[in-house]
Amino acid sequence: MADMITSMITSFGGPVLEDLGKRVGLPPDIVKKVAPLGIAAVLSGVKRIAAQPGGADALSSLFKSATDTVGTDLDAYAKGFDPAKSASMLNTLAGSNSVENVTANLARVAGISPDSMGKMMGFLGPAAVSGLGAMAKENGLDAKGVVDLLDQNSDAFKALGDLDYLLDDVPGIGDDISRGLKKLFGG
Repeated sequence: MADMITSMITSFGGPVLEDLGKRVGLPPDIVKKVAPLGIAAVLSGVKRIAAQPGGADALSSLFKSATDTVGTDLDAYAKGFDPAKSASMLNTLAGSNSVENVTANLARVAGISPDSMGKMMGFLGPAAVSGLGAMAKENGLDAKGVVDLLDQNSDAFKALGDLDYLLDDVPGIGDDISRGLKKLFGG
């Protein structure tokens, strides 16, 4: 489990990435380059949820929702996925930010359109959370164990950029003030 992102990308395989590329209007090689950023953003969102008070219940609910959405056949999910079905999960992962803003931030870093990134996130969100849920179950991990697992992969996340900034970058002066106060006083 040393490099979770690579492991998840590998689990998707060529046909899944090809189907995803067709759905979002990007060639599979671009999808393969951009997917790690999307997966890392999703896993960073999961880590935040798991680390909060009540994180165990929220995480359990998130894992169940992802498993219900993806099912047991990733290829079948890829062929028939509907990004709109992921809206609730993506809102949860975005936290206090908006999915649109997070998607725009990721698209800017990835060099693709926000529409394509949004569709990719609609696929990657449930797929990555479902995969993480399966890993957690297989290894008997609770919420703290999931956070620890994600911390073990922090170097892979850092290599993709400042994901916390991409997730926290909420437009508006009020949000900037709120983030500044949190940095000064914690929270």
